[in-house]
Amino acid sequence: MIGWACAGSYPNGLHIMTFAMSRRYGFDNLTVDDHDQLFDNGTVPTAQELNGVWQMDIISNNNQLTQAAYLQFDLKPDGTLQSNYQFFGLMEGLVVPSWTRDHFQLNDFTMFHDEIRKVSDDIFVGRYITDSLPDLTSLFNGQNLGIFHIVPSAGGNGGPNQFGFYYTLSRTGKSALPTDSLLQPFLDVQMPDGISMTFDETMVGYYFEGVSTPAPGREGDLTIAARIPASGDPAGATPCSFQAHMTIRDVNEFIDGLAHEAEMTGAITINNQTLAMNAETSLFNYLIVNPDTREAEMRYHIEYASYVLEGRKYMQKSGGNAIADLLGDYTTLYCHVYSRQDDGTLVETGVAYLKFKTFEDLAAVGNLAGFLSSFQVTGTGDPILQLQARLRFLAFTAQFVQREYDPLALPTVSGAAGS
Repeated sequence: MIGWACAGSYPNGLHIMTFAMSRRYGFDNLTVDDHDQLFDNGTVPTAQELNGVWQMDIISNNNQLTQAAYLQFDLKPDGTLQSNYQFFGLMEGLVVPSWTRDHFQLNDFTMFHDEIRKVSDDIFVGRYITDSLPDLTSLFNGQNLGIFHIVPSAGGNGGPNQFGFYYTLSRTGKSALPTDSLLQPFLDVQMPDGISMTFDETMVGYYFEGVSTPAPGREGDLTIAARIPASGDPAGATPCSFQAHMTIRDVNEFIDGLAHEAEMTGAITINNQTLAMNAETSLFNYLIVNPDTREAEMRYHIEYASYVLEGRKYMQKSGGNAIADLLGDYTTLYCHVYSRQDDGTLVETGVAYLKFKTFEDLAAVGNLAGFLSSFQVTGTGDPILQLQARLRFLAFTAQFVQREYDPLALPTVSGAAGS
């Protein structure tokens, strides 16, 4: 803005000076034109630069940012980038990142996709847009209407315009998304210390004596599943099963701690022998994060006689149908069996493949009430506290399932990157 100062009445007064005024404002008052300039001059972010939790603020033509969502990018040790969103504190889901040399975008189950550019280490700008819409400028009376914006075709070549939202991403410094507001009342409730929970689990399958896996971890354990035929018993296997009674000593400690640990008692049948579990040393860990892979696992450490069974359920989305993927992971236990030597060392004697029949049967009939009734709350006779304990456990599970598997999402729209 240009100004003219004078003594007397403008324009006949004595001219004193001519001056310029410029408006200074921060990102909270970012304009659409500012966003366009930052986006056009931004760079394609790398996975390392994206890693973290980001707050998303929507750009509108009133020049006031509006908080809308959070995005989390989790760079795994194997180089995989997992991306989650939380929209208005209510809806969460997964998005699929894709790169080309000069392009980065996120795809979800809608016809829209995100394109993101780096401005600085802690500030990114992005667009949530869709292609091939008819000209909406007459409807909008221009290029912008509130939070909705029209992106002209690249180079003004007469191609189809794009339509969607503009936003900024600012790094929060947090390690995880905020708690879903629907689950927060159940997760944040603190019950009196000493309230315990018990449940029973039966797993059945096969033991392969003398067999080992070609590599440690999930990739090696998947070779155990490859031994199971579509029908009938696998070759070289003997029946194997266990019946376990899990005891969560304190529900608050179980949910809030890192180990999510429960005690185990029961019996294991292997090599045609049924032996009691060592109640003092057998443990179960529920949805514990493996520090090497940063993926969640359920771990079973069962000691019986002079043997040790180490079991893993790998709780990570691997593509395809989310619900089928979840049920497969939740019900499949990969096991390694060891013999304890006189000097305390462990020598592997074989592997086992077990299925969680209780959950499979309940899932088959959709009997959620039956699944809940398998959990018994002890340490209180108050029915309200008993219900809160069950709901807190379920909310903890539901939050993990939603963020890892996104079971309610429609199939992801793909193939837009680089097109």
